[in-house]
Amino acid sequence: MGDFPPPWGWRRVVWSLLYTVQFKPVLDDDLVEWRARGLVLEPFSGFGREELYEALQEALSSEEPLLDLMPDPPVPRSEHDVRDFLRRVLERMESLRPWPELPFLVMRGDTWPDLGDCREIARLHLDEHQVGDRLHAIFHRSDDGGLWLPLRLNSGDEVALVERRRRDRRDVAVLARPRPGRAPEDVLAAFLHVTGFVPEEIDDLTDGLNAASRGGAGSGWLAYLLRLENSIATLAGEEPVRVSRSTYEAFLRTRLYCQATESPGVVAVGPPGAGLVPAFTLPEALAAFAAAGKDETEPRFFSATGRDLLDLIPEGYGVLVDPGTAYATAFAAGGPG
Repeated sequence: MGDFPPPWGWRRVVWSLLYTVQFKPVLDDDLVEWRARGLVLEPFSGFGREELYEALQEALSSEEPLLDLMPDPPVPRSEHDVRDFLRRVLERMESLRPWPELPFLVMRGDTWPDLGDCREIARLHLDEHQVGDRLHAIFHRSDDGGLWLPLRLNSGDEVALVERRRRDRRDVAVLARPRPGRAPEDVLAAFLHVTGFVPEEIDDLTDGLNAASRGGAGSGWLAYLLRLENSIATLAGEEPVRVSRSTYEAFLRTRLYCQATESPGVVAVGPPGAGLVPAFTLPEALAAFAAAGKDETEPRFFSATGRDLLDLIPEGYGVLVDPGTAYATAFAAGGPG
């Protein structure tokens, strides 16, 4: 298989997909499930999910030999094997619709204009390796030799993370592409919500961030991690899902939305001393949860980080994040277990 991907287009998608399975002896249904879920939850950098779907359709309709994209593979394949595998991946992607909202997509570098038109809205107190690890992404090498990562947030904003080297440290600048009528502080709030970074990890360079805002963004980083871990556990046949340390730490940092009671306290379900407090990653989901209940009074809400919420609830209780979803997960004060 070639060491370098083809130019942008369906050939690059097919090459990338076959590259990830080149050592697999059999292109079986488990492998199809793994790759289809991967394309839905972690699409290749520079591609949206519909672009990946359409690329596979174009490849399958092409009369071009797809084996030419993978000369001398470690495991010999036939043209029929490759096409059948791609067809089953495409069909499984279709069956997984509606696809869950992603917090952001990694963009192609050549889709950006000169960064000189962008405003720096924050500095992350982390280097590019730490940021990349947190976001499950790899920084690009720019034409001037620097490192950067362009993102499109689910709020519609586009930001570039750019490595900054100083004499005694390295950090990452957050640059926002201009967008008419969009305040920089709202872009920053959306960025924090969908990436899981918190105000304590940044220098705020806007006119003043509202730490309780999500800047109009949709699904956030914690919901994404929980979906991802649930998908991985499903593929591995693990039940219940075991929460990783990194996801637990993301829970502690994330601002969650809960229903309050008339007297000081929170709504909980389950037996005293072993119950769960429902908490939601989006206020709209909490409103729907409250509306589904039998109480016709106006519900009262509040927000708190996962860490503060664990401190607020009685001993023995846990926090159930996004109940009613396929990825609903309980968190206890003692950490992941």
